[in-house]
Amino acid sequence: MTRRRIKRETIIDLLKESHGYLSGTEMASLLGVTRAAVWKAIGLLKKDGYVIEALPAKGYLLVKSPDLCIADIKRIVSPETKKIGNDLFFYDSIPSTNMVAMELASKGCPDGTVVISDAQTAGKGRLGRSWISPPGKNLYLSIILRPALSPRDATALTLLAAVACTSAIRSATSLAASIKWPNDLIVGQRKLGGILTEIKADIDHIIYAIVGIGINVNLNAEDMPEEIKAIATSIFVETGGHFSRSDLAGAILLEFDKWYGHLLRKGKKVVADEWLTLSSTIGKRVRAAAVNQTFEGVAEGIDDDGLLILKLNDGTYHKMSAGDVSIVRTKS
Repeated sequence: MTRRRIKRETIIDLLKESHGYLSGTEMASLLGVTRAAVWKAIGLLKKDGYVIEALPAKGYLLVKSPDLCIADIKRIVSPETKKIGNDLFFYDSIPSTNMVAMELASKGCPDGTVVISDAQTAGKGRLGRSWISPPGKNLYLSIILRPALSPRDATALTLLAAVACTSAIRSATSLAASIKWPNDLIVGQRKLGGILTEIKADIDHIIYAIVGIGINVNLNAEDMPEEIKAIATSIFVETGGHFSRSDLAGAILLEFDKWYGHLLRKGKKVVADEWLTLSSTIGKRVRAAAVNQTFEGVAEGIDDDGLLILKLNDGTYHKMSAGDVSIVRTKS
């Protein structure tokens, strides 16, 4: 019998496809390995969080998969994606996925490499804010990109990420997620997630970009700090049920791969057009706070660089490159 190393995801594939008990002898025969090798692989899977029942007369039965597992994500992503997720790095806890992705990118990791962590000890949000990142609750991932784009087009990557995440959340959870400019993922008026894009660039081209994504998945309202309870939400809070972070990560990476391909082949307009269809900001009266100024007007669209176009109360136009936007409620 040929001896070779068993990929744990291959064992899981067999167990899932069997829809019942599968004997160690049968698995060994299918994989061309010994029963002892199968037994060892099963033991490693149990350490990874898989619940696998073993009965001497029947074999092995997959009872439950872990909530976040690189093998499950690979199974979703590998057959479909062209670039995103071909290389995956998984961590139990790191300071931030963007930080680790930056280090990997500087060492030459390829376009589409993904960093995922169960927890972050120093999660980063936009404008230098911290991102609450407890273990076992949410999704934290960063994607290394090496697009043939100029630095001024880097905002297209944030738009792309927002489109990919919103589309994935809608299809995977049936929640009516939308995008609040510039990078918030929301349900209703509450924040479900956010995106942070960081780049290293020369004058005329992007050397690499890191797109960080954080989404509240199984966070309870009780888990949220008091200062964000009124403005934040999660898939659990909205649906009342726990959701697989592996399934959501896989769905996001598939959508990201699709839209990244569109961006590189067709240009940023196709991404911007889709962003507009998913936006909850455009067409609304908003209050936009920049560093030292606050503007109020109607959000009429975004320009080619992703800047928000505001029609102010006096009829003039103003473009916002960054800031916090809130919908102005009309008095009834």
